[in-house]
Amino acid sequence: MEFSPSIVADFAKLMIIAAIVVYLFYRLKQPMIIGYLIAGIIIGPYTPPFALISNLSVFSAMADLGVILLLFGIGLKFPLSRLVSVGKVSLGVAAIEIAFMIGLSFAVSRLFGWRLIDALFVGTALASSSTAIIAKVLGDMGKLRETPALIMMGVLVVEDLIVVGLLALITSAVSNGSVQFAEVSWIILKIFGFVIGSLAIGIFLVSRVIDRIARLGNNEVLLLIVLGFTFGLSIAGHLLGFSMAIGAFLMGVMMAGAKSVDKVNFVIAPVKDMFAAIFFVSVGALIDIMLFPVFWLPALAITLLMILGKMIGCGVGTKVFGYDTPTAIKVGLGMSQIGEFAFIVMKAGQDLNIISPLLFSIVGVSAGVTTFLTPYLIKLSYKFSFRKEKVPAASA
Repeated sequence: MEFSPSIVADFAKLMIIAAIVVYLFYRLKQPMIIGYLIAGIIIGPYTPPFALISNLSVFSAMADLGVILLLFGIGLKFPLSRLVSVGKVSLGVAAIEIAFMIGLSFAVSRLFGWRLIDALFVGTALASSSTAIIAKVLGDMGKLRETPALIMMGVLVVEDLIVVGLLALITSAVSNGSVQFAEVSWIILKIFGFVIGSLAIGIFLVSRVIDRIARLGNNEVLLLIVLGFTFGLSIAGHLLGFSMAIGAFLMGVMMAGAKSVDKVNFVIAPVKDMFAAIFFVSVGALIDIMLFPVFWLPALAITLLMILGKMIGCGVGTKVFGYDTPTAIKVGLGMSQIGEFAFIVMKAGQDLNIISPLLFSIVGVSAGVTTFLTPYLIKLSYKFSFRKEKVPAASA
């Protein structure tokens, strides 16, 4: 294989530069995820004078693996019983903030003279936050097991499922000239069938299999079984039209109920950390800093829309369901970044040739800015915590 040396060389550059930058950020007591993103910008194809990485498609594939493993690891920290405890608030907050974000998108689109279809795609793209970024920042801060993190993770899963449905409805309406009732019903059936079916099978099968394999005492066998289950459900979700990350997260939730969950965490951690690092560096590599001067005004508007919209939509939604102000602020500011799903939504509109050509780049620039701001926004949200979070009795 003639390309092997170049891939190894790229991998060496990526790891060396990432290690140096992340070490500096660690010493400066800054969020390490920012170090990964800056390392990505340094080696990326858009940063002058030249790109340090030549095999972007290979690293894009490894980044996909990183998202899957990262979300699986997050799922391991959220057993089904904990997610069920915030199921109602997750659904409610997601519904409130998605409706709010779409409404704000129409207002901004009108301001810049964009078309109705542009507003629909922008609103759908901004409806979903980044599960990977939020999970990484909260994990680094040691906050993943707290109530705001639990609410956010539940909302993120609901967001992705709703966005899948919205995207299917919009593209169907554009392609057929109208919304097809049969297609809408099929989408809803797929969503409920995948989530409920996966969890039902997992509760009765996956945790028992994992416990039995763990008792063998062979970590290598356990790792392979865990990876097999995780990638299997991820690809099943993908074939049904969902994000692969949703399947990975659900598999983590299933295994979180196993008695041997600590051992699963132990064997998966090194693999997860390596591929997650590649993912965050690859996100930085996709940020085209040369576009910032070109789209700065609409990108600034989209960035402000995202931060204020999520802060108000998620924050108010959390308060509506009985949580106190510090918790609402943490959820609102924590969700204020553009997720990976936004690129899928905008790419769909671009492929159908129905959105303005500049929108993809505008949303991309805003995604880069909000990603950089996320660690600082989450840290800021915790400065508003002057008292212990109040958890509603119905959700405890």
